[in-house]
Amino acid sequence: MSTVTHKEYGFSVLVTGFVRMWRGFLPFLLVAVVNAAVQASLLRLPWWWVAVGTSAAVLLVAFALTAHIAVRSVSQRSGFADLAGVDLLRFCLWVAGWTIVVNVGLMFYWYPGLVLLALTPYVPVAAAAGARNPLAANFGAIRARPARWLVTVLITLAVILVVWLLTALTSYFIGGWIAAFSAWLLIGVVAAWLLTAWAALYLSTQ
Repeated sequence: MSTVTHKEYGFSVLVTGFVRMWRGFLPFLLVAVVNAAVQASLLRLPWWWVAVGTSAAVLLVAFALTAHIAVRSVSQRSGFADLAGVDLLRFCLWVAGWTIVVNVGLMFYWYPGLVLLALTPYVPVAAAAGARNPLAANFGAIRARPARWLVTVLITLAVILVVWLLTALTSYFIGGWIAAFSAWLLIGVVAAWLLTAWAALYLSTQ
């Protein structure tokens, strides 16, 4: 039986995430802009392996910082100084492994990766929140609020699809550095929103 006694969200998890993400607006914006600028600038590198490695490393750090601020934003405001509070090594180890598994799943057509993503959405926020075992915390959170998990997963996947289409259209019609920067900036902002929403739902199961 669930021992959940409080909720960190209102009638909609996604609406709550959108409202509360503004508590961390400045650090979210800084991380999104820096990541977008780095990712776009890597298009000019002549060595693809350096570009891929640098892109992955910067993206992982940006993900860690965004998830950390998302967890804080559920209950309080955040500033630039709060970016220093993230446990980068621990987060990156968990999330790097999670990302590899999900991407391997996506390589087998598309549905295995989507199923893995749908079954483990709490892993990044659980890692950012300091859970001893983010994977176990993920399944515990699903069991605590299964209906909210399912609804939020379906909406999240729809949002990801829309963002993917928008970035593809931007790359097709604009192209170059401007398109890359715009696409990554959009991804950063949407990631802040979704992570804050999932953080609110996760903290409601603790």
